[in-house]
Amino acid sequence: MMRFDPFRDIEELTQRMDRAYSGGQGVTRFSPPVDIHEDEKGLELTLDLPGISPSQLQIEAENNTLTVQAERKYSRAEGKTAHRVERAYGTFVRTFSVPAKYDLSKVEADFDNGSLTIHVPRSEAAQKRSITVRSGGQPTQPKTVEAEQRAEITES
Repeated sequence: MMRFDPFRDIEELTQRMDRAYSGGQGVTRFSPPVDIHEDEKGLELTLDLPGISPSQLQIEAENNTLTVQAERKYSRAEGKTAHRVERAYGTFVRTFSVPAKYDLSKVEADFDNGSLTIHVPRSEAAQKRSITVRSGGQPTQPKTVEAEQRAEITES
């Protein structure tokens, strides 16, 4: 007796439609998941990219926009019939709008074990600073001033 699973049937239908409309080349849409964290140093974006080498990655940063692009190709071996293809293939592009308080000219990226980590530091103007306030010509206790409390990161 076969158990009925409507979600599995919908997923299989989606995969079949993807294959039909892509000419049988690509099989499913590829959109890697991303985690975005923020601390006092800046932003950290982490994307899972199994099956992609660092040379296939393209990362661009301009006009408060950070873009990550790569392609995972589907290679079909001669003489083999695919009975099920569940892994996602194709080109993906993820674009993120980054607030102006981050310095996109100093972006760094690390790729390790299929995981891409992008570091976006805070701009100098947005860093915390201690300001010494003088009273009657004498320095007093420094005060810390922060440019902005929280970042708003949006995906375009």
